[in-house]
Amino acid sequence: MRILRPSFKQLRLASITAILGLSAALTGCAQSSGASSGKKIVITLWYWADSLSPQQLNDVSKAFPNVQLKAEVIGGNFEEKLISSMYADDAPDITAINSDNFVATMVHDHDQFVNLLKFPEVRAAKKDYLSWKWNLASTPDGSYQVAIPIDTGPTVLYYNTKLFKEAGLPTDPAQVSAKLKTWSDYMAAAVQMKQKINVPMFDNVYTVYEAALDQGKQYYFNSNLQPIYAHNPVVKNAWNLAVKVHQDGLAENVSQWTTAWSAAAAHDGFASFIGASWMVPQLEQSDPRQGVWKVAAAPGGPSDQGGSFLGVTKDSKHPELAAKIALWLMSPKHQAETYPSLGLYPSTPASYKMPIMNKPSKYFGGEDINTYLSASAKGIKMGFESPYDNTVDTIFSNQLSLVALSNKNPQTAWNDAIQQANQQLARVLA
Repeated sequence: MRILRPSFKQLRLASITAILGLSAALTGCAQSSGASSGKKIVITLWYWADSLSPQQLNDVSKAFPNVQLKAEVIGGNFEEKLISSMYADDAPDITAINSDNFVATMVHDHDQFVNLLKFPEVRAAKKDYLSWKWNLASTPDGSYQVAIPIDTGPTVLYYNTKLFKEAGLPTDPAQVSAKLKTWSDYMAAAVQMKQKINVPMFDNVYTVYEAALDQGKQYYFNSNLQPIYAHNPVVKNAWNLAVKVHQDGLAENVSQWTTAWSAAAAHDGFASFIGASWMVPQLEQSDPRQGVWKVAAAPGGPSDQGGSFLGVTKDSKHPELAAKIALWLMSPKHQAETYPSLGLYPSTPASYKMPIMNKPSKYFGGEDINTYLSASAKGIKMGFESPYDNTVDTIFSNQLSLVALSNKNPQTAWNDAIQQANQQLARVLA
């Protein structure tokens, strides 16, 4: 599920200590924006490792000869440090913003950022980006643009062709996409997989829950920030699917980004999973076998699992110049060039047709996986992202873990999730 944080104002108290500890290190960051190095304007930029191309950052000075870009990789809790710098009125000119849900917090407190729609270059470039991705960084009325999209997280089905063949399922991506169109199709194939070769179809129940939830058009809150998780059929359906997978023994119960998951992927421990574009390098690193895994359309339809943005903070003394640099970095050409090296799937549809994006993959048996990634990205229809989604999602995922790992009664777990979410939100929204 998308990663989210409380609102900016609610983080103030928690950030005071961090501000005091970071003040010495941060002093001069924003001031340097207005300073000059010779005749050059200094623009500061914060990002985390592998979120932007180092080569493209180095090339900013060629595209903008009057600029000295000071780009800094920020380790640790990036969001906490960014918020701390904002409270100290010492934020960088340009900052990366991680995840759809953290940008929802920033949109809620958009006065910390420059409205990029003030600049004609940004207004003209809007058409170059996926509309649903662009809108995630806009206020609901579309009058205030907090950030420019970096990457997206379109989902596809990753499947083990060896296991699919042994279970009597198709292995060609087009045939798999046609046979596993819906969750009902997918579940039937999972039962067949278990009956034929006794291998679980899914890596874990939370992957199932997340995929089904993200495919919906509403999540935990409506656009008025009213909780709807207790009666939203999208949430309940995702929960029921995950519970059914557990009850029928169709999941291996290994969490992604763990050594156990990597070992299971490499040794045919599970047959498939729905995941975002960044699972490509994760899979390649986990299972070195070439031609075993392939990609097809995700059962149930496309969805997004995150991605990042570039915003210009209110502390910038050269906001229009900073916006131009952000646009230059996030041009369709640059996004396409970044994809092979960093695995960041572009937010600019024009990138999808470029040759660098459409090369057969040796790892995936010669398949051009961009066929399905691009179709997913273009087909996404996002629901409302709330600043409190992560609070609720963590509670639901914890209860699902108790169902999967401790055999907690699913109805009791559901009721507990609702009660805990209500209690937590009463404290957060008080």
